[in-house]
Amino acid sequence: MNELRVPTHATAAEVRFADGRVAIGRVFIPVSSSHHTGPMRPEEWMNDTGSFFAFLPDDAKATVLLSKEQVAVLTVPAVADTDLEDEDVELPVRRLTIELGDRRVEGDLLIDMPMGHRRVLDYLNRPEAFLTLRAGERWHLVRKGLITRVIEMQED
Repeated sequence: MNELRVPTHATAAEVRFADGRVAIGRVFIPVSSSHHTGPMRPEEWMNDTGSFFAFLPDDAKATVLLSKEQVAVLTVPAVADTDLEDEDVELPVRRLTIELGDRRVEGDLLIDMPMGHRRVLDYLNRPEAFLTLRAGERWHLVRKGLITRVIEMQED
């Protein structure tokens, strides 16, 4: 049965659910991607077709299965974007505050979109369920279907 397992690495995570609960623990992200060299990025993993994922709470010995549809925000440590760093193109970054009901998440949105489609609105209307806000050493994967308002912060 082990031959059917996908190699993963445990990643520290905070899960904020749609109902307001919070869980601290670890998620298991595949060590390779079929789209690029290197490990799968957290947003690739969350936007994958599976509806559930394994989560190991810090206060438990066994994993539980969580529904992606009930995750409002998944916060993980930032990872290097080596495939984006190798490109000569400078991608636009927008500073955002995203509201999910009475909760707010702030960070930078890297807009990896074709020229002419680099507005925040264009990015929000992409089909993926989650977007990534980069906030220093943490990335917030935000479920777009739960967003109530997006505020783009103006550069000084």
